[in-house]
Amino acid sequence: LDRQLEHLQAGWLSEIVKVIESKAPKVLAIHFQEIGGKEFKENMHQMKHFFQKLYTTLSEKFNLRRGLGYYDQDFTNVDTFTALGLLYLFHDDVKEASVCNFQTGNFEAIENFTLTSDSVALPHFHKLRFSKELFPKSRPSRKGFLQCRLQVNGFVIDLVNIHLFHDACNIEAVESSPSVFAKKRENGLKFVLKQLDQEKNCQIPMVLFGDFNFRLDTKCLIEEVLAPSSVAVQMIVQGDDGKPNLQYRDLNSGENLVEMKTKLFNHKLNVGNIQSDNLERLYKLDREPLCHTMLHEFPIQFVPSYPFSENIDCGKDYMYTRAPAWCDRILLNEPAWLLANSVSSSVCYDIVGKDTCMGDHKPVCLGLSFPIGNSSSSSSLSHKKIAASSQNSS
Repeated sequence: LDRQLEHLQAGWLSEIVKVIESKAPKVLAIHFQEIGGKEFKENMHQMKHFFQKLYTTLSEKFNLRRGLGYYDQDFTNVDTFTALGLLYLFHDDVKEASVCNFQTGNFEAIENFTLTSDSVALPHFHKLRFSKELFPKSRPSRKGFLQCRLQVNGFVIDLVNIHLFHDACNIEAVESSPSVFAKKRENGLKFVLKQLDQEKNCQIPMVLFGDFNFRLDTKCLIEEVLAPSSVAVQMIVQGDDGKPNLQYRDLNSGENLVEMKTKLFNHKLNVGNIQSDNLERLYKLDREPLCHTMLHEFPIQFVPSYPFSENIDCGKDYMYTRAPAWCDRILLNEPAWLLANSVSSSVCYDIVGKDTCMGDHKPVCLGLSFPIGNSSSSSSLSHKKIAASSQNSS
């Protein structure tokens, strides 16, 4: 959601509409990170219009008229600003939808659509920005988590939007396995889970989705896939900017197999050869989720969601700024996982807009059913389909 908004919005919205149309959800949850983009100070004024347009489109097309919208817009408050946002919508067929007031502990009926953008005093949301001690090198930025508790026909569920720390430097990321950044993300997610557990409601089904910034083990990616020592040699050269430049050159031809700078990662991978030849090999290097055994994820069969080109004409291509990675994920705690697997319906877990420019992160969507409802509900509502989507808007 940055200065390219006008150019990207039509294609982005069209792809979102397509996936919602194919899933026909009774409950829709969309999480946003990096509201306003990198230039958030200049772009924040566009956010209200964006959310209103998105709501109007979805409510009119899919009868998703009740709901909540929120975006964190007060970037002047450096202690609380997270740049997170969300949109939760409920189909007209849903008999009862309510949101927990964390201040009173009571659920309050959702009877229409409400859009808020306050930074503090949020009774329906638990929002927390990470303290600087959790960040790599203690350099804080607009990252944190946002929790909301919903009740749908008596079924209570926690939805948590999360944005963890990125790899600030490719060269530092390749120095160790796991990288210093992976360790910080591990600590950050453990901090979030500890904060949520403090409520002593760990048996409530919970879905965490957002930009976890999980990266492939970069050191192993180089050594095992892109430039093994049997075929390549590492060279350290001085860049034009005076900073080190890592090159991995073919032993026979001298060709650069990989070239790395702080924000450059030239490699031979692309969407085509990842999907056809390297998906399983890369997925084995996706090790960061293994540190959190209490969280579950449906099988990934899609290409890494990041970093795609931001050129509107190159929506299928990766940028060469970082190694491809499954940054954007949808994870379930044990109660949510057991419930989702108790329903005999298909699950769809995929990226959105495969052929369309959606920004540097492709949205990731999970369509699944939970056993929601009671004996008074009609048979068509005995299992509510929930579509959850994560969209990093940088």
